Amino acid sequence: MNPSFIGQLPKPAYLRVLEYQRQKMSFPAYAADLPLLLFIFFSRIAAGLSIMSVFFPSSILWMGIAFSCMVLATSASITHLTVPARFFTMIINHQSPLVWEIRLASALTVSLGAQLLFHMGILPGFGSLFLWSSFFLGILFLVSTGWAYQFHAHPAWKTNILVGYYLVSALMIGYALYSTIYPNPFFRPLTVALLCANGYLILLYLNHLCKTSWISLKRIDSGKDRIISYAFLVSVLLIPGMLTFIPLFTKDVGPFAAILALSSGAGVIFERILFFRLEQPVYFLSRT
Repeated sequence: MNPSFIGQLPKPAYLRVLEYQRQKMSFPAYAADLPLLLFIFFSRIAAGLSIMSVFFPSSILWMGIAFSCMVLATSASITHLTVPARFFTMIINHQSPLVWEIRLASALTVSLGAQLLFHMGILPGFGSLFLWSSFFLGILFLVSTGWAYQFHAHPAWKTNILVGYYLVSALMIGYALYSTIYPNPFFRPLTVALLCANGYLILLYLNHLCKTSWISLKRIDSGKDRIISYAFLVSVLLIPGMLTFIPLFTKDVGPFAAILALSSGAGVIFERILFFRLEQPVYFLSRT
């Protein structure tokens, strides 16, 4: 007998997938654990305040909050590692988008700390430098967050639409927070503009899911994640949309700006939960 015909033939790929399902084997997947949620939540607030600090009077209050948020975010990202002691080993990997996200988060933390020291009178003469460095680092950090999970095996995540959404989300939070103590006549038009941008980017992302990850879109529409998706839309679209009518009735928009900031912050939490819940990885199985 020919030796080449001795032995069991390899199983087709789809039979191996069925076998995995019967054995209830779980594939490795990312999860929206608490450190990741805290990292995104606090860093989004800090980035929004960093960008908006250029357009509002200097405030030691918001700079202190932004710096504290970045310290908490960076600490959460370190504790997310399975072995936190390997943080300095991981940080030298120049090819990983996730590493660049952490590097820019650390750089933004340092810049905000220096900016806070300037407000405290410890580093005089460098106010403009720290102000604009925090501005650009905040933008670069949000861009890196949008690129960090663009893996080929996760089509729902591989899109630059998320970069635009993170920028708009941070601007909404930063603008709302600053408006609580610095009322301005542009509250309604700017809020409406950011709200429209948010809605447009969400529609673009839903269209992206329709083309690349129909299962993920189905989970949003009729699956078990419907409640979270509704909560997300209420927090980032419905409540901000209702608040845009407040300036028609009163000039004191400070309390309503605080509600807008809280609603947008909650939207960040729901967004990140959905981000990982909608993960539908594509597995490339070998022939053997």
